[in-house]
Amino acid sequence: MYSHKNIWQAIDRLADNLGYSPSGLAKQAGLDPTSFNKSKRVSPDGKPRWPSTESISKILAGTGATMSEFMSLIDPNDKTKASLNTSKIKPEDIAHAAAKILLNTKSVLFNTKEPFKYTSGNIGPVYVDCRRIMSFPEERGTLMDMATQLLKKDIGTKNIDYIAGGETAGIPYAAFIAERMGKPMLYVRKKPKGVGRMNQIEGHFEDGASPNVLLVEDLQNFGHSKQIFVDALHEAGAVVDHFFTLFDYGIRPDVPKVNKNMGLRAHHLCNWHDILDVARKESYLDKETLSSVEAYLKDPESWKP
Repeated sequence: MYSHKNIWQAIDRLADNLGYSPSGLAKQAGLDPTSFNKSKRVSPDGKPRWPSTESISKILAGTGATMSEFMSLIDPNDKTKASLNTSKIKPEDIAHAAAKILLNTKSVLFNTKEPFKYTSGNIGPVYVDCRRIMSFPEERGTLMDMATQLLKKDIGTKNIDYIAGGETAGIPYAAFIAERMGKPMLYVRKKPKGVGRMNQIEGHFEDGASPNVLLVEDLQNFGHSKQIFVDALHEAGAVVDHFFTLFDYGIRPDVPKVNKNMGLRAHHLCNWHDILDVARKESYLDKETLSSVEAYLKDPESWKP
């Protein structure tokens, strides 16, 4: 028999898996934002207050989750955190959930007083480290499930023959996605190996097959770095119409043109606008930091600490 604690635990897990706070989940369900607050779970006289069946029904309707999925989030032993089937999650929920995972794993960082120095030589108050996600298996699994869902919906499984990771950060995520989609994997070096077969593309596809290859990298900022990988795949006879990143900066107005010139359509889980939206709603940043970061994202070139 499930306890009062188990049922509320399932609600908290559902909220977390979808990237919501309990109050955010309540709003998504069309309920009062305070409905799932900790203080509402016990009556003034100290007796347990259970969520109503109507509330649970509205939660499921508002998120697209099923009752069986909700029940799977109840764990009487409280040893593991069950996962939600992400096939029901809406696109806007994917961006919200991905942004929250990046924030919670500190894969995105903020420092307005001692800004980060970038490869370009510029400085800024934000830094993205998508490689860090590899070390968080549960969060990594959720992101890769959502990536697979997004790619199946936006491109279609039958339109992807191979999944190729760009050296180096794109390689693990190409592997995770290829495994989930049941597709053969490749990885592309920045230059030929220099020994042995002198390969720039590792893996194999049949000569003359003109396969449709999905290129995977960890993130996109200016959009130019993938040209090396695209050229190598084209030279090998592949068709490259799509590429995927976990994170897209989304602040460079010329990037869509860069992608178009390469003949590419971009797909990503979230961008800086999603990160800031979650940071603002969940109070991850103080007002001063938030204001400074927003100023940077609006005009990176003129930003100053």
